[in-house]
Order: sequence, then structure tokens, then C-alpha cells
Amino acid sequence: MPKATVEQQSQNLTRLLAGLQGHCPSDAGAKADAERLATRLPLAHSLAFGKLADSLRDGELRSQQLLGRPAGRAESAMETTDDVFLYVGAFTYPDTECGFLFVPSLEGDHQAEGVATPFDSGALAFKVDPPEGCPDGVSCVRDHELPLVGHRRVLARVMTGYLPSPSSYLLHSFDLHGPKKYACHCGHPMPHPFGLRGGDDRVSTFEVRIPQRVALQAPHLRAVFVREGLEIPELSELFAIGIPIVRFPSEDGADFFHALRESCISFIAEHLVA
Repeated sequence: MPKATVEQQSQNLTRLLAGLQGHCPSDAGAKADAERLATRLPLAHSLAFGKLADSLRDGELRSQQLLGRPAGRAESAMETTDDVFLYVGAFTYPDTECGFLFVPSLEGDHQAEGVATPFDSGALAFKVDPPEGCPDGVSCVRDHELPLVGHRRVLARVMTGYLPSPSSYLLHSFDLHGPKKYACHCGHPMPHPFGLRGGDDRVSTFEVRIPQRVALQAPHLRAVFVREGLEIPELSELFAIGIPIVRFPSEDGADFFHALRESCISFIAEHLVA
């Protein structure tokens, strides 16, 4: 099943916005804070150190299909093998130790062909039960594909109606054993905004897919993250043109992903959304 057409994405946007009803009304200040944060959050893509040098030498992130690598089961099922995946917010893909952070303006260069979903699309392949009314995971993803112009309005609505505060979307602790717990700002427990059941925190994180490639260059590339002690010449080349290289400490044998994620959250809070 091909991805949703532009018209279908627009219809999905209207339907999802209409269906997001919080438990309590949000005041004007909370709505303004959510809209501000939703529009400023970066796009994140993390990877293993062994793949970092290849991406830097290529000067771009490339889809699995473009790289000629075997497609994963989830991507094959979802027909997303020719997409580059990014998360809205901090790094969210486990078992990674390096990453690229892009400012939201990247979406502006890919409005015609890019697409967003309010959850990790691959989770719907095997790990997460689709909501009632969706016959299968692929149909669920297609029914939730959103235009890059407008998907952050849905994110802002989730922040105000389903989270204790807008910043909870970014600051919550990543949980591999279950999705983020939703709750109204009054403390009342809330269901997943889109009816998903199971999975980990990735089912609570917005995803952006861009076909084939994403350039690793200014003005959209904001920072590169790598743990201390891992050095390759290509990092110096990026630093020379003004791209920050964020080196985060992590002890041998430690969980590199969580250290990477915490470093990313600190950078976002200090430099991008303050």
C-alpha cells in the first residue's frame, strides 16, 4: 500500500486534530507554550559509530535501499525501505551511540515528498497492536500519515491534552519496557492519543520520513553527537564549518544510548527551545 496522498494526508490532519480531546481545558498560556515548543523541536537521527564515518564521507544520510543494504522486516512490511527516518525531539532509537540533530527548517525543503506520523511507523509492523477500526498496521500508518506542514499542530495538541506539561514530551525518561504514560495536566490518566497498545516509548514519539537522502550540511544540520574518545577526521571538517560536535562522556560498558539521549536533551533545552 503506497503512502497516503497529499489529499489523504490533509484529511488525516483534519481528522486527528478533531479527535484529540483532552480531559480538562488548557489555558492560553499552556497552549502557547506547547505551540512554541512543538515548532522548535529538532529532528534527530542516531546510528552506530561504525556507520558514522560512512555517512560523513557520503555527506548525507541515505535510505537502506539507496545504500543497497538488506531491508529490515518492519521497513519491508511498511514499504518504507527508501526513506530516511528522523524523530521529532531527542534521539529515540536504542542501541545507538552517535547522532545528527537537524533544525525544523529541514522539513521546509521536503514538504512535497516528506511525511510525518505521530508514532514510530515501524512499531506497527509487529510490536504494537493497531487501534480499533484499523485492520492492520500498514492501514493504521496510512491513516495517520500527516503533511510536514501541519503535523506539529497535532504534536502541540498532544502536549496540551495528554501530557502533564508540554516539556514532558521531551524530558520523559526513555522506557524500553513500555510506552510513555499519558496524563492530563490535572493528573488524570489518559490513553494513548491514537489508541495504540504495547511497544516502547517510540510509539509516543513523532516520526518524520524523507525519501532517499538528507544532506549533512548547514543550514539544517545543527549538531553532531559522539561519545568521548571516538574520533574520525570527518568530524573536524564539520567543526571547521561551524557545526558543533557534542562529545558526551560514557563509561566503558555503560548504556551509550541513554548517555547519548541525555546529552541531546540537554543540548536541545539549552540551545534550541530556551
